[in-house]
Amino acid sequence: MKKGKNKIYIVIFIIIVSVIIIDQISKVYIIKKDNILNKDNIGNSNILSNNEDTTKGVGIITNLAILFIILKIIVSDNQFIGNKTKILISFAFAGGLSNLIDKMIRGQAIEFIHIGRLPAFNIADISILIGWITFVAIFTSFSSKEFEKKANIKKKE
Repeated sequence: MKKGKNKIYIVIFIIIVSVIIIDQISKVYIIKKDNILNKDNIGNSNILSNNEDTTKGVGIITNLAILFIILKIIVSDNQFIGNKTKILISFAFAGGLSNLIDKMIRGQAIEFIHIGRLPAFNIADISILIGWITFVAIFTSFSSKEFEKKANIKKKE
């Protein structure tokens, strides 16, 4: 592997580990702060959970599939997937992995940040949002450049 690739994968690893640690520490803190001793008490005014009891197994399998696809994008050698894209999508991977850890350990993802009428969310959700929004922005920018190239080729013909 080349030195440049090693550096990118180190940065990606640091992002993933950092997001997971920050998210998990924040969840442990909020659970301890509110003296929640078992998951039956989750759902008070400060902590909400995703009530996925009926689809828990399916939700975990779906999350694993999505995480696998994102991981394949990150480790891909595709010429159209640049290092910036890999770094930015690693935020979505890290957030998804942290919420999956929550679901496997606690039975649900703990949502504790409340802003107005928005649904409750957590640090992992913010990371996922950052990853996907930037991925869409990069994809949109790439697509517009490709459309421009095709339009210029047609004009020359």
